[in-house]
Amino acid sequence: MKRDYIPERDATFDEWLAKFTGYVSAHYAELGLSATDKDNLVAANNDWKASFSAHLTAKNAARGAKATKNNKRKTAESLARNLAQRATVYPGITNDRRASMGLTVPDTNPTPTAPEYVATLNPPLLVLDWSGRGQVVIHFGVNPENEKENSKPKDIAGVKIWYRIETGVWTFLADDTNSPYTHQLSITEPATVEYKAQWFDKKMRTGPFGQTAKCVVTP
Repeated sequence: MKRDYIPERDATFDEWLAKFTGYVSAHYAELGLSATDKDNLVAANNDWKASFSAHLTAKNAARGAKATKNNKRKTAESLARNLAQRATVYPGITNDRRASMGLTVPDTNPTPTAPEYVATLNPPLLVLDWSGRGQVVIHFGVNPENEKENSKPKDIAGVKIWYRIETGVWTFLADDTNSPYTHQLSITEPATVEYKAQWFDKKMRTGPFGQTAKCVVTP
């Protein structure tokens, strides 16, 4: 149910007020209104139209200014990046000069990764693709369903992957640094294969296992 006959949107209100003003101006006496009422309405409508027009002009100008600003920034940023790249490889460039230009200064003494860091991370997730016979493609990481947005956590080197067939013992499969990993199985009949994985850092310290993932593979 419509709450009010006066439109909320400015553009629609502008049309409505013009129509209302035009009718009242032509029939104010028949509506029990005075000439003063009519004149006040006409004046209010004119003031509104002037203000609304100025608003639209300013809005369009702001859009144009924003587009110009964005284009000028793109040009300046491209030039600055090019010059920064050339300057940073110039013989004899120092970190003091890099800092003075507001550029990244190489960390010559990187902070070592805490031993417990890998244990604090959420374990890697697993997504399996077993469409090939005797083969399972294991996507692993923080977002294994989208490899384009599946970078490893900071200071993490890769994952350790383990597997088991049916209810057998867990067997180490591989260390892998980039998802996905392809597992070729030597099986002679369909089998349920289960996988689990854990992060390892650059010093091969490992984190906890995440949830397992399983599938039925055909030979």
